[in-house]
Amino acid sequence: FLDRPGIKHWQGFLHVLRYLNGSQDLGLTYGRKAQTGVSAYSDADWGNCQTTRRSVTGYLACFNQCLVIWKTRKQPTVSLSTAEAEYRSLCDLTSELLWLQQWCQECGLAQSDVPIPVHEDNQGCINTANGDSNVNGRRMKHVDIQLHFVKEAIKCGRIQLRYTPSREMLADFLTKSVPKTVLIHALDSLGVFRLGVRGGVRNLTN
Repeated sequence: FLDRPGIKHWQGFLHVLRYLNGSQDLGLTYGRKAQTGVSAYSDADWGNCQTTRRSVTGYLACFNQCLVIWKTRKQPTVSLSTAEAEYRSLCDLTSELLWLQQWCQECGLAQSDVPIPVHEDNQGCINTANGDSNVNGRRMKHVDIQLHFVKEAIKCGRIQLRYTPSREMLADFLTKSVPKTVLIHALDSLGVFRLGVRGGVRNLTN
């Protein structure tokens, strides 16, 4: 791309500049919330990259409704189905959640016998994780280790998968471009507000 820049690269550059200009005063806020504990959202956009057809992973985790973990990245290999792309994202998130759960327990901030609710918008992914080891047969055989890693976390009561419609998926903006209204709703739900000198306090109290 650096050797042969084109119109699409210029448009992408302008898109990044608009994002940086519009988000320079955004910040995370932490405070007392009505809901306590850890919750998480996992999502993936299948075949998002037009060049490699690799999918994009996006997930986040909140503690007391405050954002503490978030990640978006292109998956290292091509996924053969939407469920597989979602499952790879779920596996990465599960690894993060096990660490976060242990940290919260060591600090006395969470109960060890309460599974972390993980919101997922793909029924195939949920059925695979909650079903028998031979679900989907050969289609998921090449991700067998990841499959059993998530299954083990569910069986041990570390996480609990919950179906969430795509319109309520807070991690959706981490995998693809979304309408402004969807992005604003997600940021508000995650405690991300404008922290500028003017209007910052008013925004936080509304």
